[in-house]
Amino acid sequence: MGAPDHDTGVRSGLRIVSLFTGLGALDLGLANAGHRVMAACESWEPARRVLKHHFPDIPVNEDVRTFKPTVEFDVLSAGFPCTDISHAGARAGINGEASGLVEHVFRIASENGPRWILLENVPNLLSLHSGAGMQHITHRLQSLGYRWAYRTVDTRFTGLPQRRPRVIILASRDDAELESRLLAEDNPAPHSAQPDGTGAAGFYWTEGRTGLGLVSGALPTLKGGSMLGLPCAPAIWLPDRAAGRKFVLPTVEDGEALQGLPRGWSKPSLRDDERDLRWKLVGNAVTVGIGQWVGERLAETDLQNWELAKVDPLKRDKRWPVAGWGDSKGAWQADRTAFPRRMDLAAISDVVEVDDAPHLSHRATAGFLSRLDESGRQVPERFYADLEEHLAATRPALQPKTSWASSDTSKRRMQAQKSKNTKPELAIRRALHGMGLRYRVQYRPDPKMRVRVDLAFIGAKVAVDVRGCFWHSCPKHRTFPKANAERWAAKLAKNVERDAATVSRLTEAGWHVEVVWEHEDPVAAAKRIAGIVRSRTPDPPPSNPLRSQG
Repeated sequence: MGAPDHDTGVRSGLRIVSLFTGLGALDLGLANAGHRVMAACESWEPARRVLKHHFPDIPVNEDVRTFKPTVEFDVLSAGFPCTDISHAGARAGINGEASGLVEHVFRIASENGPRWILLENVPNLLSLHSGAGMQHITHRLQSLGYRWAYRTVDTRFTGLPQRRPRVIILASRDDAELESRLLAEDNPAPHSAQPDGTGAAGFYWTEGRTGLGLVSGALPTLKGGSMLGLPCAPAIWLPDRAAGRKFVLPTVEDGEALQGLPRGWSKPSLRDDERDLRWKLVGNAVTVGIGQWVGERLAETDLQNWELAKVDPLKRDKRWPVAGWGDSKGAWQADRTAFPRRMDLAAISDVVEVDDAPHLSHRATAGFLSRLDESGRQVPERFYADLEEHLAATRPALQPKTSWASSDTSKRRMQAQKSKNTKPELAIRRALHGMGLRYRVQYRPDPKMRVRVDLAFIGAKVAVDVRGCFWHSCPKHRTFPKANAERWAAKLAKNVERDAATVSRLTEAGWHVEVVWEHEDPVAAAKRIAGIVRSRTPDPPPSNPLRSQG
């Protein structure tokens, strides 16, 4: 990519235009293989700061929707948003607001006709909505005259101890050996033994009810963090350490190393007046080693003599297999592992600075153990015993109960905060009542849930949730107190997560949840609610004219 500190000295190779560049990890890998990024496109300002710092000579456009490359290039690369595709996302699919931006990849390809298109995303792309995302992408590639091949690869094949599967899609108009570039190399998948307490292992301490991601000798997939950008790194179990140090959390610089980036790579994103979003940047990145492998395969001119037999047609109306290739004449699946190459896997302690890593807090350990107990999940006996030991070792000394408000004024404001019958609620109720609408107040829509909604129109199954801008992190007026910042951030994040879970469960039960923020005009909000209620209220059955004649 051309920065002096990271330049390989190779100036030849393919010319690349990068979309959804993030902090440049995929492109750094391609540059390490001898290629050169000519232009990039990234909408997020913190990521653009990182790119500007490391690659000052590369122009970075801010909006993919209007981006028109003005340079000549051979490869169009795009790790397009997984927001609507991943298990943790909205799951709206390939046509979602964020993931649907992949259409601009096809627009630019149509306008410029690059020789290669390189796409990257999460494995859920193969299964969500019966693989509709892959069906759409391959159809669009074929309509532009491209053949395509794809493969699921795991970061561990690069030697880094992170179990991070990703789908790589490569397309070309004229390469007769396209499928060989992605599919020729193959190695057996490593044996995934259950952690037994004889070596380090990684797991999701934020889970417990539905999964752990417990993996021997590696960490599970790094994530971008919570909805508010709070760090959400996996934990590391170190069975051979002393009590209180057996469970630690990698730092963001450890996360950079686990992605193949130099430590401190994302630091230029920081601004004094903004929240630290480095974990989100790092968790969303493509591992550098994966980009380098693809780059090396693109540069290879002496491919091994290898052909795939077209005997297993790929069925495009259900979950797609882990690898395959196709063109306008058909599509075939390939029996391939996620490990194209075999490299010695580095020990976790060789990549993560475990001696300096913060330990998993007492509170976090207690919450994780509680979720484990609720779920009844089976975990290794040594793992559970070490968790209990860690809980005891990290228990803080008892302190007199005091408020964590930063001042007496903050304390009085917190004590005065109402959970019901707030001013915005009363104003909306008056407006609705004036329109002739009747409703239930503080109603529990689902007996199985402890949640009560502020207003409920039972016949129409419309619930109204009146939210305070500060306490529920309004998108327009969200603020983060500087005093006790970490604790406030955790509290507000929990409120946002609880709100989202409530809306999701009520929606599944057939309710429409209408959110009204305290900054809204109550009369306008009431009119909006009234329209929704009327649209969901069934019409009364017509009267029977014969009945009055009897």
